Amino acid sequence: MPTSRRTLNDALRSPRDFYIPKGSVKIADKASDGIVYIFTSHKGRPAAMAFHGKAAKPDWHHSFASTDARERKIREHFEGRRRWSEWKQERRDERKKPHGFETGHILYASWGYDQTNINFYQVTAIIGAHMVEVREVRQISADKGDEPWMTGKVVPHLDAFIGQPLRRRVNGRSKSVRIDNVRTAFLWDGRPINWTGYA
Repeated sequence: MPTSRRTLNDALRSPRDFYIPKGSVKIADKASDGIVYIFTSHKGRPAAMAFHGKAAKPDWHHSFASTDARERKIREHFEGRRRWSEWKQERRDERKKPHGFETGHILYASWGYDQTNINFYQVTAIIGAHMVEVREVRQISADKGDEPWMTGKVVPHLDAFIGQPLRRRVNGRSKSVRIDNVRTAFLWDGRPINWTGYA
């Protein structure tokens, strides 16, 4: 029975618990996801172990020459985690901003490995603040005749639809929509776009 209890207790322990020295004092930053455990090392020096969020492994584990040095390191850790949290929140807020797309706007996707392929998409409907409907349109050559071999320029042919309607969520931060796993389409600025071929 005692063995079973120990096994159950071990199973309930967080993976993080295996790293934290016994007798440590937990310090949690209220303004971020930073957590630090302070303790005395086996050599009698001030020591600390830092984590963030739900991470199992420590961000750092140090001993210090003095408690002041340890406190400075802890402050740096918390400040760094606050900056990270603020940056993540800013990105989330930017992605949620109204996209500003309008019916008739043109998006382009430039993709490829050995060659650069271009696709144009026209916004055909606005679906709420964060969704649009787009359809692929034909493209027209905008070559001037002096382009290198296997290269050229193209522009979209408005309303010349060749694709089925696609409903896509707009990334408000980058003003783009993800067409598929390969292509992401961005708002076109009106200038011809370069393509390249592969011999």
